[in-house]
Amino acid sequence: CTMLCARLYQPKKIIAIDISQDRLDMVKAAKIADHVINPTRTDVGAKIEKLTKYGGADAVIEMAGGEDTFDMAWRIARPNAVVCIGAMYEENQILPLPQMYGKNLTFKTGGVDASRCGEIMKLIESGKIDGTCLITHRFNLEDAMTAYDIFENKKDGVIKVVLKMPQGH
Repeated sequence: CTMLCARLYQPKKIIAIDISQDRLDMVKAAKIADHVINPTRTDVGAKIEKLTKYGGADAVIEMAGGEDTFDMAWRIARPNAVVCIGAMYEENQILPLPQMYGKNLTFKTGGVDASRCGEIMKLIESGKIDGTCLITHRFNLEDAMTAYDIFENKKDGVIKVVLKMPQGH
């Protein structure tokens, strides 16, 4: 969904990085991402350098919250780039300032706060955002705990889950 929203700003290219090849194949096929990189198969830094004009990304959005994803995010950003951190980490992240020296990065942090939810819903209603290709599972509201377990534990190839409200609500 983050990449779909980013697409509204008409970037020259969106590069998706994920360790799930299935997810990468899906975002590439759906034209959500222009390029995909699987860090288990490719040197991310070298590939980003080849795909970008100034040796790194203009903006990086880090949503994975993995063990090394914060470090990867700032490293693949070009000097004077913006790095947005929306991920939730298990451990504190460290700013290695000596290695960052000269990059002059701007960091923006925060989780999902739903402050733009109404706007996003209008964009979905108008057809400007179509995330149906991301929905892999649908559940009735009364099955929300099962849905949450599948999503939280990344079971059954889950990407996004939709909960359906009972009729009449």
